[in-house]
Amino acid sequence: MLGNKTRYDLWIDVINTPQVHMLKSFLKEFKQYSIYITGFKRGETVELMDLFGFKGEILGKDRYNPLLKSLSFVFRTFQLIYKAPDAKVFLSFGSTIPPSAKMKKMKTILMHDNDLMFIGEKPFFQKIKNFLQKMADYVLIPEVAQEPFKKYFGEVIPYPGYKEHIYIADFQPNPNFLGLLPFKDYIVVRPESLSSLYVLEKYSIVPEILKGFERESINVVYLPRNREERVLAEGFKNVFTPHKALDGLNLVYYSKATLTGSGTMAREAAVLGVPAVSFFPKETLLSVDKDLVEKQKIFHSRNPEEIVGYVKNSWNKRAMPDLEKAREVRRYVISFVKKVIE
Repeated sequence: MLGNKTRYDLWIDVINTPQVHMLKSFLKEFKQYSIYITGFKRGETVELMDLFGFKGEILGKDRYNPLLKSLSFVFRTFQLIYKAPDAKVFLSFGSTIPPSAKMKKMKTILMHDNDLMFIGEKPFFQKIKNFLQKMADYVLIPEVAQEPFKKYFGEVIPYPGYKEHIYIADFQPNPNFLGLLPFKDYIVVRPESLSSLYVLEKYSIVPEILKGFERESINVVYLPRNREERVLAEGFKNVFTPHKALDGLNLVYYSKATLTGSGTMAREAAVLGVPAVSFFPKETLLSVDKDLVEKQKIFHSRNPEEIVGYVKNSWNKRAMPDLEKAREVRRYVISFVKKVIE
């Protein structure tokens, strides 16, 4: 928690690893405001908050089992009612809008870029999460995702670029980062988020991908979210699984390529000019990913041999980071949130 006022200017809820970088970017720009932070134990979220020195109230823990995951969501919803501060504005980077925020008459801002959560048939608890997100007063979304979000939310506020631009805008590589790894030349692999309620596929191609890279003697930094994902990489001598959270942006920046079965890390790589691969387990991609695939900044495939071949052909082929675009996106979003607070 920041500040010592009984009424906060801003309440920010962080529920996933990439959102910690978003939080870091916002805190730099919001030093004049009192801020209350809540977090959720999923992936490296809490570890990264500790790494960056962010103090917050940690509420709830993610589960791999779908039933336990749903129950965890319900329990956290009640925790947010009990733990809710008095604040002017509630800001979500993708979590639900807690009823307590509405009860306390806060203005609520939802930042989202995953339109697949709102398309097609969904499990019961995903429908509840979607309903709670629909309570937001303002919905900030990348402009390339306007149409699907409009169908669900009605009125939305589009911004240029992608959410990853916001926290990459002031990224400065750490020259000592490679000293934390056992090798200098490597790729990053993040598995599919098969436990997510909106992902119905339950088969991971990670073991097949890792076999291909082992055959090619390519080193891999592997980033599992939980024990179930960790076992997918067991037995591979060319795979390094960090024992503690690493700064993901530096990890991506220094990699020869970044591969993910979800989406965020591929978009981070694309914005940083690093060869990016998505093996997202659905034919229909998020609008932001589809846009980057069409612009040939992300390669999408579920074929392990195609993926290995793409990485080999992209070795040492980097583009310049799109930092000017990133600064433009951040200025737009930060300015909007400040207007809501003030």
